[in-house]
Amino acid sequence: MSETFKPKDYNSLSPYLIVDDAENLVELLKVIFNAKELRRFNHDNGRIAHIELKLDDSVLMISNSTDIYPAHKTMLHYYVPNVFKTFHLAIENGCKIIEAPFKKKGESDVRGSFYDLADNYWSIASQKDLKSE
Repeated sequence: MSETFKPKDYNSLSPYLIVDDAENLVELLKVIFNAKELRRFNHDNGRIAHIELKLDDSVLMISNSTDIYPAHKTMLHYYVPNVFKTFHLAIENGCKIIEAPFKKKGESDVRGSFYDLADNYWSIASQKDLKSE
């Protein structure tokens, strides 16, 4: 029997977001990124103490802010199959536009960016040369 130091199918480094309304952010990520819930632990009041979401090959961890652990904003970069579709889903679901997807001359990525409902900065990109939908 082989022992491992981490859960099966988890990456070694996982971003951890502490936000004011974790439930709202989790539901958003399920819609725009098709995030799958792996594990969840709630406080007695029903707020999220800790949740793990699978986004493609990565795990994102999130919790609600508390007096001891205040909310923090961060920037995340995420490769997606269709940057235009993902960007439009984000904006349709209340995210704020930073930059609509485009491809810079000489770049291999088509890239766009937005702020999520907790004001985290998401840079999304794809190496597929897709047209805007």
